[in-house]
Amino acid sequence: MRYRVFIETVSLLEESIGSTEPIYFESIQKLEEVREDLRRLDIQMHLLGLIRPFLIQWGTMARVVGQEGLDWVGFGKAIQNLESDFARLRDKRFLAIDFSEEVVSNAVKKIYEELRRFPKLGGPTVISKVLHLLNPELFVMWDANIRKAYQIKNRQVNEFPEGYLEFLKETQSEVKEAFCDYQRESGKDFDEIEQEIRGKFKNKTLARIIDEYNYSTYSVSNTLHHNKKHRTLEAKASVLMLPDPNKR
Repeated sequence: MRYRVFIETVSLLEESIGSTEPIYFESIQKLEEVREDLRRLDIQMHLLGLIRPFLIQWGTMARVVGQEGLDWVGFGKAIQNLESDFARLRDKRFLAIDFSEEVVSNAVKKIYEELRRFPKLGGPTVISKVLHLLNPELFVMWDANIRKAYQIKNRQVNEFPEGYLEFLKETQSEVKEAFCDYQRESGKDFDEIEQEIRGKFKNKTLARIIDEYNYSTYSVSNTLHHNKKHRTLEAKASVLMLPDPNKR
């Protein structure tokens, strides 16, 4: 990935998401103490009071997580019980962590696997957003369009634990590629480039910034293409339904 394309794509998206930014930053900030030890997670206060509204308002997932009868209590307890696995990933940096290292890969896969046991709440998109809130430095969010795009790049990417791990490896590789591109131009090291890019984008994590790039590149463009196709079909249908002027 070219660094300039990466930055320009994220910059364009940033101009259009201002209204939802407070929700994101507020959710990240209010879960700060919980992230230090997930056994502190309070199901009513943090899960139902913060994470659920975040998924509905910011993640636009009301049709999924807004349903009645979802096992939020079980989901919350599963998160609490995964504290030791989250601890193995805590304080790691996105560019420095080795996702192939056994301790790391096992932790990622176990966390994902335990949470996907819950109907609806354990869907791949929901899981990625929850994981990002619980560790915004490492976990990159995705949706169906992003998954499809990465499956083309890497056939091992899928909605299962091993597939999500492959996705993290791919996103990390792309960010490193962009940083190497800028390093050749600027002479700056990775730490300097990271500080520069985070400063440009409100101190968001690299995991969040690559998500914005992916969302703009694969999800927004796909939606626009779908809407354009839908409008074209509607126009054709309306033409077909016009009365024949010769039969008046």
